[in-house]
Amino acid sequence: MSKWTYSILITYLVLGIYVLVVAMRIPLIGISVETISGKTVMTEFYYPDWAQQNNIEKGDLLLTIDGKPAEDVRSIQLDSLARSAKELTFMKPDGDVHSVTVKHKDIPEEFYLQIIFPLFYFVLSFGVAIYLWRRNKDNLLTSLLTLFLLTCSLAYISTGASGRGNLIGSSIITIGIVLCIVLFIHFLQFYFRYLRIEWLYINTKWLYLILLLIPCCDFIAIFYTDFRTIASLFNLGLFAALVLYAIYILLTSYLRNKLAKIRLITIAFITPFLPFLLFFVVPEIFGQNPILHSEVAALFLLFIPFSFIFIQVNERLFDIEYQLSRLRYYSTLAFFSASILTTGITILLIDKLSIVKITSVFIFIFLVVIASFYIKEQLDFKYRKIIFSSTGNYVHNLYAAVNRMGKAKNQQELLDQFKYEITEKLGTTAFTITIITDHVPFTRGEVNIGNEMTHLLLHDASEEKILLKIRHVLQKEELLWLELLSLYVSMFIDNLKLIEDLVCEIKHMKDNNDTQLPWLDKLLWNIIEKEKSILAQELHDTILQEQLHLARELDVLASSPSIKKEKVLDIREQLLNASKDLREYCENLSPPLLDTFGLQIALKKLIQKVKIRADFLLRAQIERVQFQDVTLHLVVYRLVQELLNNAIKHSEATEVSLRLQAIDRGFILQYEDNGIGCNIEDLMQSSASMGINGIRERVRAFNGYITITSSHNEGMHIFIQIQEDVESYD
Repeated sequence: MSKWTYSILITYLVLGIYVLVVAMRIPLIGISVETISGKTVMTEFYYPDWAQQNNIEKGDLLLTIDGKPAEDVRSIQLDSLARSAKELTFMKPDGDVHSVTVKHKDIPEEFYLQIIFPLFYFVLSFGVAIYLWRRNKDNLLTSLLTLFLLTCSLAYISTGASGRGNLIGSSIITIGIVLCIVLFIHFLQFYFRYLRIEWLYINTKWLYLILLLIPCCDFIAIFYTDFRTIASLFNLGLFAALVLYAIYILLTSYLRNKLAKIRLITIAFITPFLPFLLFFVVPEIFGQNPILHSEVAALFLLFIPFSFIFIQVNERLFDIEYQLSRLRYYSTLAFFSASILTTGITILLIDKLSIVKITSVFIFIFLVVIASFYIKEQLDFKYRKIIFSSTGNYVHNLYAAVNRMGKAKNQQELLDQFKYEITEKLGTTAFTITIITDHVPFTRGEVNIGNEMTHLLLHDASEEKILLKIRHVLQKEELLWLELLSLYVSMFIDNLKLIEDLVCEIKHMKDNNDTQLPWLDKLLWNIIEKEKSILAQELHDTILQEQLHLARELDVLASSPSIKKEKVLDIREQLLNASKDLREYCENLSPPLLDTFGLQIALKKLIQKVKIRADFLLRAQIERVQFQDVTLHLVVYRLVQELLNNAIKHSEATEVSLRLQAIDRGFILQYEDNGIGCNIEDLMQSSASMGINGIRERVRAFNGYITITSSHNEGMHIFIQIQEDVESYD
């Protein structure tokens, strides 16, 4: 870890230990008092059970706190509150004077809620933070999530010191409760960038400026005690506003994108913060008695490290749903097994077992059976190579990945697809694929693990080696999945090398020998003839049939004794329509405006035609794009054309939006509709997939990136990005 990392962790650790020592040094009692005729009268007790056990009642006079006269204690002077004490002296109305020694064990609520639980929370959060940081070094997402966890835990452990009036503890908790939410929103902003989700919300840097208001308010409150209530309400109000804003970001983003990762983070955030907000913060802001005391409401914050321990950033999310579904499955089997065994034992020993013992036997058998299932799973994995994949059905995933990679046309495209599979299935981008010439101490397809790194040799040729490096250790099932997939990749690379060598050999033969290659000529001829056949069939079924119909109409008209002008005009109109259809076919084959006036004018003309034909509202934003590769203009035109044709034929939408955005050396094309949507896997098997597959093939041919998001009755969103390789034109 860097010096900066060590500094942050040590600072958090020192502050946490300090505020914990403050809380442990002296117990919290929380006795409200009133000064009547110069005497300090006790009026309210934060821990009424403790007060009752020590015969302390409302109306008793508080004489001394730790040997100091009560009226001289600062917290009583400022807040009319005896915050903490080790020893109290008080006088009953009848004049009897009593002395009470206060210990943490005498007030269990104070001991557990202000010392034990905060200590446990701080240690757990600190451990999770170190784990995340070690697994994902030098990653901004990891840093933000770690700082969020540490800030939450530091604010929580400071409640004891703040309740005792400690200035550092009060400052930590007032800044910490706001800072942790700002850090979380900052984390979301960068996480959305990784997920390629547009950030439609306030830039987080402006939220950090709000933090400057907190020390200003606290500084003013030091000199103006009347301002302390306003400062406290301001801090709570700011915390409430930021929590609601974070929930708004998560909910709107999930509703817009329907991503499981966002749903998981939403649950992990709402579960701890919303109860604390509703049961304590909101009543405090509106001047009402809180539904729960702050220490009790803060217990919900214990869910934070438990929730986010499953979220490992460097863009990696563990699949909680898989773990829970496996536990549910094993628990169901264990429940029936334990029920049968317990029933049998009860029948045999019915006179010797009580209800408590029977219940204990059931619980014991239930836990043993569940443990047995997990042990069996590990043994199966080790000795029978049975795969348990956290990303779904292993065989299906591996088959689908191999099928997708099999469409690669060259080595670079294959490696890009392999990177995509690793990112999707293993949920990480903390890896690199490099081509080296040095010797490596392991063979092709062998996984080498060491120093928190995973190495795998994908290809080994005499002149070069392709090495995969993953900057963390994988789970066992992930390793086996990666091993098997890498074997396919290695074979694909070998085959691609053979194909490339064959192409080079053919080119060499062609260059050095003027003879034709019959099989290549035959292949090209068949491709051309197939395209001709498709075009001929299209013209035969449309234009030609219309022309034959008009010819028969003219024959009937010629044989009639009189020629009606209306009939001639009708035939003329049909001829014009047929000519118009023929012109559209020609324009589709080769858009004339594209070469004459450029891409932008051609697209505007196309969009204008679609608006006339379509029964949906089309909103289009077309920016001017320029490419060195002129074929990309035609690619953009065809993509837009196919997207709009699909919208007309299949979407059943009322609104469609299309945006073409220019970027450095390329473009981004975004399509969205509010139509019936579909299941992507079902779409690939339907007739409508021809258009989508055509779009995918065009994007893939230019090494582009495409994502398609859709579900039933939720419309469809398509994101396309292509950047041309300028080096090939230099």
